[in-house]
Amino acid sequence: MSATDPPPEPPPGPPPGPPPGAPSGAPPGAPPPTPRQVFLAGVRSTMPFLASAIPMGIAGGVLGLSSGLSEFATLGLAMAVNSGTAQFVGFALIADGASWPAIILTTLILGLRMLLYSTILIPYVKEVPQRWRVVLGFGLIDEVFFVAIDRLRNGRLTHHKHLFFLGASGLLYVTWMTCTVIGMSLGSAVPDVEKLGLDFPVTAMFIAMLAIGLTNWRVAAAIGSAGVTVMLAHGLPYNLGVVLAAIVGAAVGAGCELATRKNAPKASKEKENVA
Repeated sequence: MSATDPPPEPPPGPPPGPPPGAPSGAPPGAPPPTPRQVFLAGVRSTMPFLASAIPMGIAGGVLGLSSGLSEFATLGLAMAVNSGTAQFVGFALIADGASWPAIILTTLILGLRMLLYSTILIPYVKEVPQRWRVVLGFGLIDEVFFVAIDRLRNGRLTHHKHLFFLGASGLLYVTWMTCTVIGMSLGSAVPDVEKLGLDFPVTAMFIAMLAIGLTNWRVAAAIGSAGVTVMLAHGLPYNLGVVLAAIVGAAVGAGCELATRKNAPKASKEKENVA
């Protein structure tokens, strides 16, 4: 090679750096995280949400008893539903004397957004055993999806994914059940719990998650359609406007996600043809 020849180009490939799944800030060549490290990372990821889970869990225990349910039924509903939104709407319907089929149907409809979450997560958890997917599906709530999808999309979660989900959801689940029991033990000692403003931390949490989660047009379409629906249906009884908004938002979000995946191979092929 003469002095005038340009230097050879480096071989193609990913830039040097830590292997996939290595802890953030780890030096190049660092070993992948251990199962324990991933589990604890999941636990730490949802700790900020305890600020809303603790007061709302206590309020849930109080409201369950005030709606006419027994302590056993209140705790059983909280354990089975694993959704604060559905739980509180269910308590309101019970207090208003709604039928059990209507309560169950409403609870299921409010959980439709989890279908959207699952649709988005499927490509990232294909290697997770089916038995673990069932467990993780039960623990999939808004907060867990929020912290997990960010790490999955950025390549910061590639090892022991099920343990991260288990740690993230397990902390919130145990906290919620514990606070529900505390709320039941307080019972009538907390009059007019609705007037204490314990729901504000949840509102603030969702606003923060929405602001950070607006990363693409699909999310914006789902949130926007749900927001418009809940405003238009605000006057419906039994908070059915929330139910309707959940259906519309989940349907729009799932439709946008599926349309994007369907068009992805076509767009990739067109790029190759242009190249």
